[in-house]
Amino acid sequence: MASPGPDRHNSGPQKLARLSRLAALVLRHRPDEVGLTLDGGGFVRVEALAEALSTQRGWESLCADDLVALAVADPRRYELSDDRIRARYGHTVTVEQPGEAALPPEWLYLGTSAADAATLRETGLRPRDRKLVHLSTMPQAASEVARRHLSNPVVVVVLSRRAHAAGVEFWRAGAALFLTRGVPARFILS
Repeated sequence: MASPGPDRHNSGPQKLARLSRLAALVLRHRPDEVGLTLDGGGFVRVEALAEALSTQRGWESLCADDLVALAVADPRRYELSDDRIRARYGHTVTVEQPGEAALPPEWLYLGTSAADAATLRETGLRPRDRKLVHLSTMPQAASEVARRHLSNPVVVVVLSRRAHAAGVEFWRAGAALFLTRGVPARFILS
């Protein structure tokens, strides 16, 4: 696996950012490429991840404490549980239990294009290149996320509490993020 190799930014925030990108790549998309298998919740032992990542060029001195520090510094993206770590969201590999099952707020939000919003109202909400749909608790946050890929996003409102009452599962992936496998069209407004 090609990893972000060594460069002149080997300390401080730049190193932490590079480690975060590498850990996210492995935990979300390619655990098998470094010999890891995630459990049903997407967790792997911190020590095993450190050993696997230390085989990558530029990360030979990586230790478990570095990964713990990463997770503590970015609890929105990573979760620690006992001696295990996982990425909270963004998986393209299957994760059976992606977070804490939760009763969602009344509404959740998704930023998308106007054309996709019209399609969602007809077909419902399904993940695209990920395994789960990521929904924000705040419309502004949904719009900001969508602006990474779109110049003029619209925000779709998901009647999440009603969807949950109808049997749609939601998982909390952070203070302002919920995950779901999909939402039927009748619970989508824009």
